[in-house]
Amino acid sequence: MVQDNTAGAYLVIQIGNSLGKRVELWKESTTIGRSRECDIFLEDIAVHRKQASIVRIAAGYLLRDDHGSGDSFINGQPAREQLLNNGDQLHFGHTSLIFYSNEGTRPFQLPSSRGKELHVGKTPKSETHIVARLEQQNERTGMQQSIELLSNMTIGRSRECDIFLEDLAVSRLHATLREIPDGRFELLDNHSATGTFVNGKAIAKCLLQAGDTIQIGASQFIFVYA
Repeated sequence: MVQDNTAGAYLVIQIGNSLGKRVELWKESTTIGRSRECDIFLEDIAVHRKQASIVRIAAGYLLRDDHGSGDSFINGQPAREQLLNNGDQLHFGHTSLIFYSNEGTRPFQLPSSRGKELHVGKTPKSETHIVARLEQQNERTGMQQSIELLSNMTIGRSRECDIFLEDLAVSRLHATLREIPDGRFELLDNHSATGTFVNGKAIAKCLLQAGDTIQIGASQFIFVYA
């Protein structure tokens, strides 16, 4: 049986209004453009309504410039029709995306919600009082990401975790952040394979203090009170 090398391909937006968004390429042909009818809607005035398509073929995935104006780019070069390679950077208007050929080829990334939204964690109800958060600096953009903490939040590589870390060094259910009755937070390691670290020390359970540095896989966070 011929092995399918195209399973699990996806795009991650690197520059644009949806920074950090992940888009799975599960269709035979995925359309890209400024029209809301496109599979990948880019809210970018410099993008055509129907800009391009990514077509699944036997050899992998093919980028096709549907507008025909020569302003769809792969690694800085205009492309009318070109087979994509893992790590290729696609550029449409003011938006840049990275193509990943399968799940195992992406380098360690910042927390992500697999294409649903950049903000990670559950959206608190209107009556919920947020007392603490995790902060992380995006070294590439210089922007700071803030994750508001609810009373009980899981961290890991599973899609079901409240804070999803797309990192092969992170266990599926790696750790749990839990608010205790006095309003402080404790961090528990869920018997992870690579460990959970606070201020450089491996922990099984740790009562967090403001300013503590949490390391899980390649991701580092600062714990702060709101």
